[in-house]
Amino acid sequence: MMQPVEIPGTFLDTGKFIHIFFSKYDSMKHTSIYYILLLLCSGIPAFSQTPELENQYMMNEYLSGGLTQIEFRDKTFAWRDLIDSTGYPLVPYDSLGKKVEYTFISSLEGIPRETIVNRISEWAAVSFGSTNGLVTRQGNTSRLILNGSMEVLFPDMFLVYKNAWRGYVETERQNSSLCFFTMVFTVKEGKMRSQFLNLSYEYIDYVSDRTISRSLNSCFPISENEQGEWKAIITLVNETAKNLAALVEQLNTYIRDFENDYSW
Repeated sequence: MMQPVEIPGTFLDTGKFIHIFFSKYDSMKHTSIYYILLLLCSGIPAFSQTPELENQYMMNEYLSGGLTQIEFRDKTFAWRDLIDSTGYPLVPYDSLGKKVEYTFISSLEGIPRETIVNRISEWAAVSFGSTNGLVTRQGNTSRLILNGSMEVLFPDMFLVYKNAWRGYVETERQNSSLCFFTMVFTVKEGKMRSQFLNLSYEYIDYVSDRTISRSLNSCFPISENEQGEWKAIITLVNETAKNLAALVEQLNTYIRDFENDYSW
């Protein structure tokens, strides 16, 4: 039986890792694990630190005895199959702070700072009912902090009645989550930075009939969650990013339309 091994450096330190890993084995019967290691070390583009964390988590789970060899093989192959079909979500994940924060930069040339600030306040009040945001000013920069929410759809399991013989069967259907977040807008003459922080979700698990509350940060590493939740989490993350980008574009349009709104 292999003993847990402390691996220096990062998981993607491939040569050293494989050498240490296989020094604990006496035969070639573990070549399936070698193949999985190659998949993990080379298979997912390192556009951020998150894919590396997924690999590292699964390997550490195996090294610590949390998974048998067969469980490790099945889990890594299931992960690979899912990523091949869906892709890994592009997320601005800070592995040190263990948090996800989205940032968008908007060019609003020719629009004065105060106009942008006022239009943000109006838009937030209309869109979210946010009328008590914090506004600060320092030099030629203004900052507004507001709270908001939006709907995010994702695939989930439902108990669906089929017939008298089969009864209720778990079936994948669309579920709806309410996503809450903090918005931080930093404004200068002709430009705006929009940040979305502290994202969290609330939705009903229709199998257990419970209301689930969780933060976006808690979704990572994705492979740390139950395997049946992986697809839902990837969709939830992708839809969140898409919906936030759409919100920012709505805000940009609202800001640029200030002359039409005021000249009737």
